[in-house]
Amino acid sequence: MRLLLVRHGATTWNVQARYQGHQDVPLSAQGQVESEYLAERLTGEAVAAIYSSDLIRAQETAEIIATRLGKAVNLEPRLREIRMGEWQGLTYEEVRRRHFNISDPLPCYAIDQPPAGGETLRQVQVRVMEAFREITARHSEIDKCVLLVTHGACLRALTCSWLGIELHAYWKLAFASGSVSEVFVSPAGAVLTRLNDTSHLRARRR
Repeated sequence: MRLLLVRHGATTWNVQARYQGHQDVPLSAQGQVESEYLAERLTGEAVAAIYSSDLIRAQETAEIIATRLGKAVNLEPRLREIRMGEWQGLTYEEVRRRHFNISDPLPCYAIDQPPAGGETLRQVQVRVMEAFREITARHSEIDKCVLLVTHGACLRALTCSWLGIELHAYWKLAFASGSVSEVFVSPAGAVLTRLNDTSHLRARRR
């Protein structure tokens, strides 16, 4: 089967480089436009089902796409962004300065030791992979196409798992707001065929 992976459109906190976590920050005007362009890009795709994180920024993105494709949105809480606990609402720079090395690339995620009230990237990887396995089993036909709308940390955790990359290398993977990536799933495993594609956004900015 073919899996299309979408990172939600931008929010004001994205622009401010601020950790959102489970905070329900809606799409900004920019994020709504990104989602409209993304929906236009996906028009004509034979999407069998749409699954989305239940956080509002992902829901809004998914609903814009679903309206264009004439599909319903299935909410999946396991596709939620990493829970940031006491870091939520802080900027990337504030968290790096207080908890990481100044040379660490942003954004910084806790891999094994969570912030108070938060979770680790490793815990995120477990729950999103569980959701991925259940969704792909539900739509296992080779000609099926399924769309997932989720968040940056989730996409990094999923991709690290598929490629057999240790989570400490998460910072080498980038997923822009409104981007689409593509994975082909077979009994042999997952093959990443497109990563962080934003050509539909760049074309509109010219």
